[in-house]
Amino acid sequence: MKKSILLFAVALGMLTACNPIKEDGSMGVDHFTPANLLDGATFSQYADEACTEAKEDGNWIKYSVPKASSLYIYYLKPDGSEFKLASGSSAGVFNFVPARGSDPNQTVYFRFVNADNEEIVASKDFLVEVAGELNPEIRLLASNDYGKKTWKWDPTAPDGIVWGNMGYSGGNGAEVATTGSAKWWGVVAESETEAGTGNGFLQQLQHTEDGAYHGDGDVDNSYMVFTEDGIATTYDASGAEIRKDAYAIEGYNPAGEWKVGDLVTTAILWPYEINSGGNVPGRYEILYLTADKMSLCYPDGGDFGSLGGWGEATFWNFRSLSDIKGMAYGYDNGKDWTWNTEALDGVVWGNMGYCGGAGADAVASGKWWGVVAESETEPGSGNGFLQQLQHTNDGQAHGDESMDAYFTLTPDGVITRHAGDGSVINSGVFDIDETVANEWKVANLNTTAGTILFPYEINSGGNMPTTFEMLYLTGSTMTLCYPDGGDFGSIGGWGEATFWQFKAK
Repeated sequence: MKKSILLFAVALGMLTACNPIKEDGSMGVDHFTPANLLDGATFSQYADEACTEAKEDGNWIKYSVPKASSLYIYYLKPDGSEFKLASGSSAGVFNFVPARGSDPNQTVYFRFVNADNEEIVASKDFLVEVAGELNPEIRLLASNDYGKKTWKWDPTAPDGIVWGNMGYSGGNGAEVATTGSAKWWGVVAESETEAGTGNGFLQQLQHTEDGAYHGDGDVDNSYMVFTEDGIATTYDASGAEIRKDAYAIEGYNPAGEWKVGDLVTTAILWPYEINSGGNVPGRYEILYLTADKMSLCYPDGGDFGSLGGWGEATFWNFRSLSDIKGMAYGYDNGKDWTWNTEALDGVVWGNMGYCGGAGADAVASGKWWGVVAESETEPGSGNGFLQQLQHTNDGQAHGDESMDAYFTLTPDGVITRHAGDGSVINSGVFDIDETVANEWKVANLNTTAGTILFPYEINSGGNMPTTFEMLYLTGSTMTLCYPDGGDFGSIGGWGEATFWQFKAK
């Protein structure tokens, strides 16, 4: 196919990314060129899809290209791939919202194919509105890095209860999520865990609007997605859509004692008020919201004024493990990670079998030995960092042997290693590679050598790896692993591996 092109960059291969629309009839012009394809074309921009509110930098663009009977309209994403804005008719409306942080001056391409299969691409520049920084609450709910976040039921909630009733108690709302405070009863699984308990969603269908099961009670696999542009969608385990609605967070106040705001939508998992015959409130109090946890509440009949009266209320517990970067370094000034002395057996660094399987369980199932303190807890045990300096690169203590030591990850890709007294040991850069995620790990953490705490491969004479497998990550805990000699291909062979266990400071 011959190609006449407007831009050299397009000539380098962008034109063949999708099938062009071909013009089979005569338009009275034998051959269009990039220079004349848009002759006589009209464009206008609006703030709304109905094109009723004109706006100089509007994201809704109304177009008419009278010389062509059909067009393929697109823009080029930062990676050079095409993103379709419209196709088919030579007149219509398309919505163009560049990614946050983009240049408001954007180029749109118009592709047409002449009767002899000659492909023509013309372009036009538009000034469009670019979304600014997301509000803090939307960063938490919909992610700052990905533009959407997946939420599921939270089986790690107190007693594993994900939906149920409680006393509308008042006080510290976060404790409802973190300790199960004020809880009366609740559901823990899709179907009851033992006959007669009724603690499964399938045994609580009387609370739905129609007495039917819609698939959103699968505690492990049903999910909901919130996007940065204000849409919430609920799915069953197969990925089939159950419900969809706009959402908003109103009255956000992260310092609020009982709640941090209200979530307004109808599209959450199992959205029913308990003992109400299927009422879907549409407004839920947000008692707790972090990068990976969310708890909601709704008082009986929507009587929000009865707070502290201990009337019945419904609660929901959700978690998200999809916002890897948000959990790792937060959304503003970064996040500090220290030794996780609350880990299994208190072990924070040591060796294990490179066992494979579910990485979240790897240290528990594969641990051989490890350190629990700055200095050994009893003479001769060797379970203190100061008794393991032979694993360092210079045989010296550097201050990160302290259980108060920490390292900081910031959104701009800087990692800083601190001693227990807060002084800086060293710093470098890092990135998180999620393309390698599988059952064993959620990502790789790539760093400048020597920038995490006690950054040494065990029994290696001081080797400081630059790639660590991130076996487990939540908003509060992180587990890293490095196989002997960096032999990542030996997973499942039970060779020696080093592990690190951290918690958010």
